[in-house]
Amino acid sequence: MEQDDWKERYKSLSDQMDELQTQFEDQPLQHLLCQMTVALDGQSAQLDHALNLLCTQLKNNQPGSPKVIQLVEKQLRGLDIEQQQQQEALLLGLRKWIYQLRLNLTAEAADQRLKGIEGEMTPFSGQLAVIAKVVNELVELQGPLLADDFNQGHHHAALDGIAQEDEALLQKIGSELLSLIAGLNIPPGDMSLARELVSRIEEGVTLNGLSSIVQDLVGLVSRFNAYNGAEFENYLQNLTGHLVEVQAYVKAGQTDELAADEVVLLTNGIQKDVQSIQTVMQESNDLQQLKSHVSSQLLNIVKSVDLFKEKEERREQRLYERYLQLQRRFEQMEEQTHQMKVHIESERHKALTDSLTSLPNRAGYDEQLHAEFERWKRYGQPFSLAVADLDLFKRINDTYGHQAGDKVLRLIANILTKQSRSTDFVARYGGEEFVILMPGTTAKQAMIAVDKVRQAVAQSPFNFHGDPVQITLSLGLTEVQPEDAIDSLFNRADKALYEAKRLGRNRIELG
Repeated sequence: MEQDDWKERYKSLSDQMDELQTQFEDQPLQHLLCQMTVALDGQSAQLDHALNLLCTQLKNNQPGSPKVIQLVEKQLRGLDIEQQQQQEALLLGLRKWIYQLRLNLTAEAADQRLKGIEGEMTPFSGQLAVIAKVVNELVELQGPLLADDFNQGHHHAALDGIAQEDEALLQKIGSELLSLIAGLNIPPGDMSLARELVSRIEEGVTLNGLSSIVQDLVGLVSRFNAYNGAEFENYLQNLTGHLVEVQAYVKAGQTDELAADEVVLLTNGIQKDVQSIQTVMQESNDLQQLKSHVSSQLLNIVKSVDLFKEKEERREQRLYERYLQLQRRFEQMEEQTHQMKVHIESERHKALTDSLTSLPNRAGYDEQLHAEFERWKRYGQPFSLAVADLDLFKRINDTYGHQAGDKVLRLIANILTKQSRSTDFVARYGGEEFVILMPGTTAKQAMIAVDKVRQAVAQSPFNFHGDPVQITLSLGLTEVQPEDAIDSLFNRADKALYEAKRLGRNRIELG
């Protein structure tokens, strides 16, 4: 992530510009602005283009055109949002790192250091100095863990290749289980159980613990919700069956490791035959008898080696067949997990979408508003909320029927979507009421945007049974304030809507 912190650089360069303008009256303002363009170069291709246009106009002693200035402002806002997203991603990564270290470092002193690091990250500014300090401290804490892993790696380097494959397989199973849990919409009452289950899986899945983990996961999923319960239960039963096969395979692989005993028996048998040959050679005086005995012992050795090779070949063939079978089972597990994830995402989309208008519904609006509110509290970026209501909609239902009313709602939803900006969020709040969230928009800017929506609705031709029908929209608009909570923000816009209705409808009132 680029951490040049362009906003700080921009502010610093602006201060320098003011100071230099005062000290050196012969240095034109245009030159300093172009220097700022060089300093911000590389942050964004679109921003570079907009700044170069502005710089070119200033060099030609032309005032910056409003269009170019608006373009620069838009790109700066976009760069701000992109940097915020990168900071959020980096913060999430650091928190995951701290969480993993906390699971592996049990000493109280290490826990205190991790708490101190978390304190240094609050609030998280994303500055290079803070990130460098946090990363260095985490690397220092992680050092002993890596050293232990290295020593253990040397200690186990001589283990059979099959055992290593089994460990990798168990890790892959754990990863699939974590992916499944991540796709669940866990009820609030089961969050503690889900976190405990995730911790157990992240600590490492073992053969002995597999059954307990799967049982707990089945119990968690069974409480997911009544609609999806049957499908999840069937899925996890299949998964359990696959895991039983995996467990049987691993145990069979451990049993096959007893082939080492065959090696010991072969070695001992050969040693006995060789010792017998040495004894006969020392004690025998009959050359013919000696040759006969030596030939007999050598024949025994050859037979023992051939028998061992035959057993070893059969054992390798069994292992290969079990490997192919397990691979097929694992591919089935991956396909079932993928299908379940797709199903979950589809169900989540349905739960957040209004079936009549295909707009986000009340639940989708609540989720988006909560995210926008949290972003405003964290970064101070303004946003506006408009509540819109169709005027005299009951008259349409009473005159033309509810099917006509549903058609009007779908047409209005289409107009709102097309007339709103790409960054705006439009949802059906309920009945004939809609809401529009406008990120990064002041009330003054929002007034212009929603008035275009109002005019588009009023100018749209609606006809029922050949009769033209006038449909209008009243809106209440407000901008988020420092003392606002989510409820107070909506209530202020709702009161403004009622004021617009009272003053004659087909208008916008600011709350």
